[in-house]
Amino acid sequence: MNNLVKLPKLFLKFKERLNKIFFSKKDKNSAPTRNGVDTNDLPKRIGETKCSFTGKKIKSKSFIRRHLFPFWPLLIALTLLFLPGNSYYETLMLSFELFPVVDNSSWILPSLPPLLVRSLTGEAPIYAHSVLLADYDSGQVLYQKNSDQSWPPASLTKIMTALIILEEIPLDQILTVNQTQGLGRVVGLQSRQQFKVGDLVYALLVMSGNDVAYILANNYPGKEVAFLARMNERAGQLGLEKTHFKNPHGLDEPGHYSSARDLFLLTNYALKNDHFAEIIKRGNGQICDLAGNGCYQIETTNELLVFPGMLGVKTGYTDEAGGCFVGFWEQEGRRFISVVLGSGNRFLETQNLLAWGLASFSPQEVSLLDFLD
Repeated sequence: MNNLVKLPKLFLKFKERLNKIFFSKKDKNSAPTRNGVDTNDLPKRIGETKCSFTGKKIKSKSFIRRHLFPFWPLLIALTLLFLPGNSYYETLMLSFELFPVVDNSSWILPSLPPLLVRSLTGEAPIYAHSVLLADYDSGQVLYQKNSDQSWPPASLTKIMTALIILEEIPLDQILTVNQTQGLGRVVGLQSRQQFKVGDLVYALLVMSGNDVAYILANNYPGKEVAFLARMNERAGQLGLEKTHFKNPHGLDEPGHYSSARDLFLLTNYALKNDHFAEIIKRGNGQICDLAGNGCYQIETTNELLVFPGMLGVKTGYTDEAGGCFVGFWEQEGRRFISVVLGSGNRFLETQNLLAWGLASFSPQEVSLLDFLD
């Protein structure tokens, strides 16, 4: 340790000695010498070598003994300092207290939803224009027909209308009916009546009231224009590439369209909203004006709520769209989302599609390691 402390002084002495050896001024009248030694005699000595500084021959042993030997502590220290792994610049010392050792013997890999494997052959007996059946948990598509073709979504539009309201406006906020629109199926709400947002969303999804969709859109900041812009913005955020909205209720209008795949993606996302998932399971009920000016009977349009395992979601019908239905069904530990567009019998075809999916596919457990392989 004492030698290491003396390193700077030794280094300076070493430098001075080298300067005296190789860079000291010469006497022009004297014979060429190097540290008192006649360089003319150097080639005659035994053990000669060339000095890299002058190119002349000098005696190796004499050079080392006279000029380098006094600095052996410095040379040894420099050698040890720059050995691989010993240099400060090569080794980063880490504290084990900052990075404690973790016992990973008890780690449990996350489970994956079962993979549905086709067990029976045969096509689904479905005649609707566009169809898609998918597993809710894994997103695996089990059956599709024209699933990417644009089609009028009818009142399935209200899934997006409800989603935006549920995400951005508190359910207990009170809205005032400023004006109504009485086209198609309506609840019959009147101007200056007041309702909670949660009650209006219930009437929107269960009874499919067009007047309710209009009221919600016009109570949105910026009114209906801003609401429609938000609907299309949200569609883009969710990756709905074949969807564009022109109104909040779904009545036929040029430029108002979606697809079976987009409606599956939208529903799959909306079901993760607890309020949405709870409302679509509800049947008949009523909502009341908070000022006490009357109550309105809410009757469900979903005839399949009596079908075992059916948990929603939304019906739709217009002359151009035909019969439409998005279903969410759970049976035997499996959960399916079905989309039927342009059907002559939307409820029967939905039942047939779900029964076919349950019979044709068997769940197969998949571990994370199998998935990675």
